[in-house]
Amino acid sequence: MAWAWACGVLVALALAGCTSVVAGSAGAVGAQVGGLEPDVVADECLLTADELGDLVDVAVEPPQQGAVERGDGTRSAGCVANAESGPVALINVYGVRSGSPADYVQAAGASGRRELPGVGAGAAVIGTAAGPTLQLAGERYLVTILVSGRAPSDEEWRAAGEAALARLRSG
Repeated sequence: MAWAWACGVLVALALAGCTSVVAGSAGAVGAQVGGLEPDVVADECLLTADELGDLVDVAVEPPQQGAVERGDGTRSAGCVANAESGPVALINVYGVRSGSPADYVQAAGASGRRELPGVGAGAAVIGTAAGPTLQLAGERYLVTILVSGRAPSDEEWRAAGEAALARLRSG
């Protein structure tokens, strides 16, 4: 799907260091992507440094909301987690323009996709060029958590997903 490609390219560029992450709130810096509305919450940092460190298996600095600047001058917001080696995770929260977040997760037909039962209204782990990505349906929003350099276990994905959804509900 288009969102997966766009997200993969965006994250691949961010994780490769070809873009810069600048501090700031989300605002309306992103464009609509494949049925999803990006930048729907001001702070997409739904996991703590410890929770992200458990997910990527390295010490992580406190995650920061920022914007990725692309070569064409457009920006897209997201929460970036850095380790000593550089960016290791990216969290995004999307609104779904049609249907529900669970419908979106269930309809996504990406190759390398596998269901992750037992978390949220629906969840799947999708293999992308930038790394494995958890696609997680909450009540109102779709959350994606991309990690680089590691393939978390299902238990680690579930723990991260549950923590992210709890913060999203309380925020």
